[in-house]
Amino acid sequence: MTMVRQYPPPPQPPVFSPYNSLPTSPRGSLLRNAPSYDQRSTAPHQLPQQYAYPLSRHNSYHSQGSAADQGRSQAKPPEHMLRRKTPNGILAAAYDGTSVEEMEKPHATKHILLPVTADSNILYSLKQELPLRSPGVNNNFSHVPSNPPTSDWSPSLYFQKGSGRPHDVWENSAQPLPQIDSYLNQISPLQPHPQYPVYGLPFCGAMEPSLQSLGPTASNDQGPFGPYWHDGTYIPYRPAALRDPRFVPHHGPNWNTPQHVGWPNYTNPMPSVNNFQQNHFALSQTPNPYNSIGRHSIDYSLSYGQPHQSHALSAQVNQRPPDMGPSSSGQSTPVADTTPTSTPLSEFGPQSSNAQTRERVFAWAHTVYIDLLKYLQSTRKPNPNSRNASGQQNVRPHIYPKPPRQPGANFSSPLTSERSNSFPIPSGHQIGAADAQGALQSKHNTVPGHHRSSSLWSLGGGVSNSTVSARQPWQQATPLQFGDQYAHASQIQGMEPLRPLRRMSGTTVAGVQTSFRNDTPPSMTAASALDAITKHCEESKWNWIDGILLGGCLAYALGDYQKAQDWYKHILTLDKDHVEATSNLAATFLALQMKGEAEKYWRRAVKLRPSYFEAVEHLIGLLCGDHRGQEAVQIIEELETSLRHAKKGDIFKNADLQSERSNSSVSQSPSISEASDKPVFEYDGESESGFRDLDELPGSDQPGFGSSGYAIPGSENGRILALVHAKGNMLYALGDNTGAAKAFENAVLIGAGLQVHGISGLIKHILSVVGYDASERSPGGRRIPPSTDPILLHPESALKTAQLCFPPHGQLPGLHHVASEGMSRKAAISTTSNSLLSLAKIFQDGMATNSPKASAYQTTYGVREILALYYLSLSLQPSPSTANNVGILLASVQQAAPSKNIPVSNPILKPQIPGLVPGSGIALALAYYNYGLLLDSRHAHLYTNLGSLLKDIGQLDVAIQMYEQAVACDGNFDIALANLANAVKDKGRISDAIIYYKRAVKASPEFAEAVCGLANALNSVCGWNGRGGIANDRGARDRWHVDEKGMLLDARISGASSSGWIKRVVDLVEKQLADGEDWGRGIMDERFIQDIMRPLALTEGSASDVREKQRNMAEILVKWRGQKWEGARLIRLVERATRCLTWHWYQDRRNNRQRPPHHYRRPQLPSALTVPAAPTVLPFHTFTCPMSAKQIRLISQRNGLRISCSTLRAPWLPPAVYAPPSPPRPHLRVGYVSSDFNNHPLAHLMQSVFGLHDRKRIQAFCYATTASDGSIHRQQIEQEAPVFYDASGWSAERLVGQITRDQIHILINLNGYTRGARNEVFAARPAPIQMSFMGFAGTLGAEWCDYLLADDTAVPPNTLRSWRRNIDMEDQLVDENSGGADDKWIYGENIIFCRDTFFCCDHRQSAPDSQGRQLNWEEEQNRRWAMRKEIFPQLPDDAIILGNFNQLYKIEPTTFRTWLRILQRLPNAVLWLLRFPDLGETNLKQTALLWAGPEVASRVLFTDVAQKHQHIARARVCDLFLDTPECNAHTTAADVLWSGTPLLTLPRYKYKMCSRMAASILKGALPKNADGKQAATELVASSEEDYEEKAVRLGRDCVYRGHRAVGRLSQLRKLLYEARWSSALFDTRRWVNDLEEAYEIAWRKWEDGVGGDIWLQPQRGF
Repeated sequence: MTMVRQYPPPPQPPVFSPYNSLPTSPRGSLLRNAPSYDQRSTAPHQLPQQYAYPLSRHNSYHSQGSAADQGRSQAKPPEHMLRRKTPNGILAAAYDGTSVEEMEKPHATKHILLPVTADSNILYSLKQELPLRSPGVNNNFSHVPSNPPTSDWSPSLYFQKGSGRPHDVWENSAQPLPQIDSYLNQISPLQPHPQYPVYGLPFCGAMEPSLQSLGPTASNDQGPFGPYWHDGTYIPYRPAALRDPRFVPHHGPNWNTPQHVGWPNYTNPMPSVNNFQQNHFALSQTPNPYNSIGRHSIDYSLSYGQPHQSHALSAQVNQRPPDMGPSSSGQSTPVADTTPTSTPLSEFGPQSSNAQTRERVFAWAHTVYIDLLKYLQSTRKPNPNSRNASGQQNVRPHIYPKPPRQPGANFSSPLTSERSNSFPIPSGHQIGAADAQGALQSKHNTVPGHHRSSSLWSLGGGVSNSTVSARQPWQQATPLQFGDQYAHASQIQGMEPLRPLRRMSGTTVAGVQTSFRNDTPPSMTAASALDAITKHCEESKWNWIDGILLGGCLAYALGDYQKAQDWYKHILTLDKDHVEATSNLAATFLALQMKGEAEKYWRRAVKLRPSYFEAVEHLIGLLCGDHRGQEAVQIIEELETSLRHAKKGDIFKNADLQSERSNSSVSQSPSISEASDKPVFEYDGESESGFRDLDELPGSDQPGFGSSGYAIPGSENGRILALVHAKGNMLYALGDNTGAAKAFENAVLIGAGLQVHGISGLIKHILSVVGYDASERSPGGRRIPPSTDPILLHPESALKTAQLCFPPHGQLPGLHHVASEGMSRKAAISTTSNSLLSLAKIFQDGMATNSPKASAYQTTYGVREILALYYLSLSLQPSPSTANNVGILLASVQQAAPSKNIPVSNPILKPQIPGLVPGSGIALALAYYNYGLLLDSRHAHLYTNLGSLLKDIGQLDVAIQMYEQAVACDGNFDIALANLANAVKDKGRISDAIIYYKRAVKASPEFAEAVCGLANALNSVCGWNGRGGIANDRGARDRWHVDEKGMLLDARISGASSSGWIKRVVDLVEKQLADGEDWGRGIMDERFIQDIMRPLALTEGSASDVREKQRNMAEILVKWRGQKWEGARLIRLVERATRCLTWHWYQDRRNNRQRPPHHYRRPQLPSALTVPAAPTVLPFHTFTCPMSAKQIRLISQRNGLRISCSTLRAPWLPPAVYAPPSPPRPHLRVGYVSSDFNNHPLAHLMQSVFGLHDRKRIQAFCYATTASDGSIHRQQIEQEAPVFYDASGWSAERLVGQITRDQIHILINLNGYTRGARNEVFAARPAPIQMSFMGFAGTLGAEWCDYLLADDTAVPPNTLRSWRRNIDMEDQLVDENSGGADDKWIYGENIIFCRDTFFCCDHRQSAPDSQGRQLNWEEEQNRRWAMRKEIFPQLPDDAIILGNFNQLYKIEPTTFRTWLRILQRLPNAVLWLLRFPDLGETNLKQTALLWAGPEVASRVLFTDVAQKHQHIARARVCDLFLDTPECNAHTTAADVLWSGTPLLTLPRYKYKMCSRMAASILKGALPKNADGKQAATELVASSEEDYEEKAVRLGRDCVYRGHRAVGRLSQLRKLLYEARWSSALFDTRRWVNDLEEAYEIAWRKWEDGVGGDIWLQPQRGF
């Protein structure tokens, strides 16, 4: 079952965001308890529900996308990452430890750790390990219509290549972006970003470079990728700041707004500027020079009086930009905007009287430039009629140069600069320039400082009525509600605020409000301003740097890039280190398509002034646009080095001091940023600072300076936070999980404040506020014992975490100085939340990653610590992805520490689910999934994970509904489709399952779970078209292949090759097995070596002997280090050490030696060793898959290792090994563990065994792990077993504890790798000897299984591993379990070879006809004929009935071809099969018609499956049972032989017990004499050809005379019928006696420390 996340179909809940108010939730008041929830409605502004979600596996699915999307191939990550969990504990892996019954019902692929992205329509053309969910295209909350028109801009292209235009798709199609949850991907793509981003805003991050692989995950890394726990839970991933669309409105695919993307593509050609020379007033709509840093999208949905569609702008008057609210920059000076958009030329034109005043002209031109940018931004709509030579629309640049500082307001006195505080402007109040200046001076007129202009204009609040009528059509008059931090910056749907410009010097140009003219377009005004600036520059003999800089900006905005370039270059001749000119020149070069020059100058600007974030961000954008992520990371690291304090210890010493430097409760405005105005460091970033403390650093008088750990004002903390977070995302994309974790940790500490003393300190603080310290008492006064268990919080309580950690309001200390108005602080909080999420995800992956990469992050943090990080992340930014990840973690928690009572207002009603303990991990997991759906009702992953959890707790029907909801949200979501297929298959809807599997494979061709699920489903109904086959070994294991048309191909012909979907399955598994060889490589450390050698000290011998053993072991371990199979070898060595310690403890007790318990402490696995992945193909599925001995063995071994590793890490496992039982006086205590003590084939076969034990020799203990079904089989076992436990509700810990208390000597595994198994119990090693039989026909490949019960027919001795002493630790050093030269062996366990068949069959006691008088042979023939006529009344009397009663999945093409050939050669024969399932009848009929023609096909007959007693009885009607060679009849073979029907079998493989069991069972049913031996020769074939010939010979020899058959078949039938009361197969007492003898021999060997196989004597002669 694959899990993704979601709950019952939720009503459409509102989007939960601190940026928009919500209507009352129909699901309750949960959202109202969340921080930042506001009751005000913002109905006009609906946000789409597009989130990224953490996945449990890699490459989970394709996104819905264009044809280009679907045409791309997908690489597969190295490891299968999907794991399944059950309420009783999950041991997962494809086989999770919870079992995979013989009905082969697959588990749900689930637990997807989700990443977040602004747009999920992403091309998955690279090898992803963090798959993202597709967007909810039909979301009711989205602006996207159901059938959006085609648009020139595509969000999916935006994320893939940085360009939103489909024309660019194929330019860089080979370089897709890695899809990881990154702040870089979360910014709204349409906000035109000026060259200088607003200070304090989050860094929009660079798109990650195209890489061949991503980091952990999600999951399932094989997500969500995600981590796996001891119980198999997997966790998805979802990092990053504003990528959560709840914070930024997102448009649908049919964007009608400016087409801007998050990071530069730098590939679109700029139009020629020749026309500009002819028309100074033309604003050329040039193509996007590069996709600059994404800010919030702006959608001016109002119609424009005169749309900007031509080069010539029509005159528009009084063009005042919309009032967009307070600065979203952390440094904007909150000055009311009173400067008119346009000022009459007569006042400030080149011929005016004011032209004589350079400062006045400069101030006017500065304002004109800002107004022009606003106009360009507001009218940024593509001109459908304007296209360049390549056919692309001309689009204006998205970045514009940064102007010089703005002059002071007092023109009669020297310019002054002041530091001022940001403060809200009352709505509706028009503040004049003088008022604003006075207000600022009155607050902080004593603080000297230097102010400079910033990226965008800082707009004031409301607008006076006198100005409304003068607005242009492109201006909006809606006043902003400044007092509401959640109110939208614009009341226009889809519209985001313009980035406010920070005013330099905190002043405006006073006294310039003269009468407006209504006929001057902004471009004309700007051209006039440029002329005026030019005049004054000439008068200054071109030495006026500020004027030249502003003139360059005006020229750039007007499209004259050559002029702008010349002017900026001239500045550099005057001042070669002028940072603004250098950066602006870089932007100009970019506009001129000179990317190399642009990069060079931006690099120079960054080197000149590391704190000049505009240059840093654009340089990173340029590098990432070219897929140079490593270089982008290097730039950020150099920036960090340059800005770090000289003395790192000063960070903590001065942290509190810095936080108090602000003398006002109002945030200090960094608009007047010293860090931006002048370089903090004018030296090479590589050199160490010579400053001795913070106060000596430039700019140290700024509020909060150095509080981030970097030499920047506190107002800039949001920007450095965003940069560091972006670095983490890029490192994660590059596969450096360790580096990414460090970056995310640094980002978290910037936001949380350095006072927390590292991430460990933060985690400790979180745990202290939600849980109890050792010194605390509960409210009732009870002392709470210390605990390391996780603290479980309901979502309501978790949302209070930030408030509890940072009272009283939950504001992050590190962001105290970031401007609280606008988006700055909100964005920084969002980034911090996403850094927490990213860090928690990497920690989660580090706990149990399946990735063999060396870069996999290793962590010592457990579920307790990771949950703490998630709680804080969720409280800072409620997110469905976080809720998803928390739900996955909680579903695995079985023990929890108490939490404090966290009061919440209006607590929601918590539904009670039958069978679930309120407040348990699973109950809370359901609550978090439900909460996530409140945040996003179309979150496909939540629905899927919810469905998987419901399936785990037995709610299959509801689970199917959840999967259907997930598929409705995203029709191409492969995990949901595969889970839905699995679930409906469990309901018997095979046809539907195949449809869903095919959809999943189409969506994700390399999705192993879907591919294998489809293969299994098709195989179960004999749908062989396209199956192909495996041609290895000249078709020895798969002779006849089937092509797409259903025709046969012979694998033995020259040139035959493997093909079809069966080859895909085998190839996928082979790759997974190869990847697994590197698991644990390099993990061994010196501590482990010393720990693992400790048990050798208990061995007998002199001290020198012990030292010699230890030295030899150390030498071998050192050789293992860094080699393949290191992890597997360490696990086996630890398990062998456990066995040895148990043995030494037993011997010490036996010999009255007393040692303290710590001497028997089990060696600990290296802390960094993660739980390995298991292949997608389960051990049970290898029965019908044509695989080699090595592949089958490795699949079982990998499943065994996964179970071992997860169990050895279980928190309930005690440090010391379990105490051994007392010596067997007077009898051995044998425990039987099974989930099948019900109406199940195992109970049918063994129900009398437990009561037949000789209680003087054996006392049987039965541990039933499933509840009673009330059947007679269960009742008999309960009544006859000396001790019977219903352990169906027991945890693994409780079951292991009971076994040890019962002092079990030998523990029997009656499940193996089948559904319901509790193999974690055996991995804990509660008994000295552990065996497996009857449940699974193959090797377990695990150190926790010592013996298999078999015979030399089922397990030929030449299939055993050569070295199998299996006693000492030294044995593990010399065996070839891993990496040996011999690939042919399959069994590493010791074998108990029985005298006769190893198969137990209780028919003599329990068969329907076993009681009462037995019929003689003549009576039996009469009974048989009567039943034949009843079942086949139309069948001719001379017809020979050939039959097979197996499930149809055991039939494969080679066998069916042989059967058809037998029918062709026996004209009077029919083939009797079962509709098992129904769909198989149709497929086999069609295949028979195609391969053999209508006559033969008409003789293939089907009947329904009968009840057990009828099934056994009617088997006698068959003349000859044709066994399936690939996987034999097992229980069915015993049924058939009990009826007397001869059985023809072929042991096709030496190494597959499942293909040899029928021969063993047949031999056991025959008498031990010459007749029996001859019969075995006739009924056990040696090849396919021999099988056919034997069947034809027996069929031709069979002739009916009346109701009596004569011939060899009749003789064999009589032989079998009469032998059933004396044969070994049906002699259960004989079998029990042999078993008891084997137990006693095994115990003696264990006591004596002797290994090897056990052969019960005498052995059968054939």
